[in-house]
Amino acid sequence: MTTPTLLPDGKKIAIELLSAALDGVLVSSATPEGAALTAALPVVRVLRVGGVASGRGWSDPASRDNPRFSVDCYGADDDAAMQLARRVCAEWELLPGRDTADGIVLGISQETGPQDRPDDLNSDAFRVGMILGMSVCPPRVTS
Repeated sequence: MTTPTLLPDGKKIAIELLSAALDGVLVSSATPEGAALTAALPVVRVLRVGGVASGRGWSDPASRDNPRFSVDCYGADDDAAMQLARRVCAEWELLPGRDTADGIVLGISQETGPQDRPDDLNSDAFRVGMILGMSVCPPRVTS
């Protein structure tokens, strides 16, 4: 019986690679609230909002996952949040070919550019966000 290839966790890969690239920035799938968020700034939140797998079947090594992410960038003011968002977009462009223990980034997309996303719950932090995508495949097995 053939063992299916499990596709990598694209969100985990995105968070790990952005964390390595964005020195001094908290990159996570959850954000602190209230004063804890203000104390942690700058912060990038990565949420998977969709995307489907493609390829010739789950057991084929050519299979890939194509996650889409809502990426929110929090700063102390509008300018800081926008600058962080532009920095994330610039780093995103460099991800193809990069890998982690979980998988390899094959390609990326920027579906919306940075846009204001007011955050009423955390009035001391300003938020700019965008929709970004990537294609990931399992790590290559070498013998």
